[in-house]
Amino acid sequence: MKVLLFSQLVAVFTFGVGQSAALAAAAASSKSSMELRYFNARGAAEVIRVMFALQGEEYTDTRYEITPGTMNAPQFVKAKESGGLDANMGRAPILVIDGETTLGQSKAIERFLAQKFQLMGNSELEAAQIDCIAEHCRDVKDAAMRKGFSAFARDKTDDEKAAARKEWFESDMPTMLGKLEKAVQLSSDGTYAVGSSTSYADVSIFALLRDCTMQADQEDTLQAASDCKLLMSIADRISKEKGVAEWIKNRPVTNF
Repeated sequence: MKVLLFSQLVAVFTFGVGQSAALAAAAASSKSSMELRYFNARGAAEVIRVMFALQGEEYTDTRYEITPGTMNAPQFVKAKESGGLDANMGRAPILVIDGETTLGQSKAIERFLAQKFQLMGNSELEAAQIDCIAEHCRDVKDAAMRKGFSAFARDKTDDEKAAARKEWFESDMPTMLGKLEKAVQLSSDGTYAVGSSTSYADVSIFALLRDCTMQADQEDTLQAASDCKLLMSIADRISKEKGVAEWIKNRPVTNF
């Protein structure tokens, strides 16, 4: 049996510690730095921020201030004119990765982060199911926009908007959510929308039901979803995740 001298043991231990430190340093240096650029609003960027919060991932949340009483955002205009928003055809949001690569389109950013944060399931099939549910959620949001009752709609009178809003929340949205409930039941284990862990699909359901961009719509959305037990349980679970709950509590207060 070979016996190592004390000096040899120290050398072996020192090498092991040094190797571990080197691996840790390499992992840290390979970690991407990310900056999200969007208006000082929730809008098209809030699902992205929620994903960062859920993961506990650090990032820079750059916000273009909107001049009160107007829709003017001088910092946004400056960024657009300088070419800083070219990756999204002069629009926001933009995700800047390692200070160099820029990525546009909110849904592309969401999917990039979902892959990075392992929120796309454990197989190609689960990834497709997750993507499908996220698209269903987008369909519901798009249908609400087409209804034309938002504060940004300009082609209806206030009375026409009120009637459209009533029809949406009392008839159209409950019908669409009922269909979404049935679709999610096909892939859910009763806890998660797909598979056996939290996914991008769960986050999308949360954003649709529990994190309305316009707070005036939140109560009516919950009422429209009252019969969708599975969807509501998924949304409630995400809202109670530590990172998400802290983000909701502490995020900047904005009008939309």
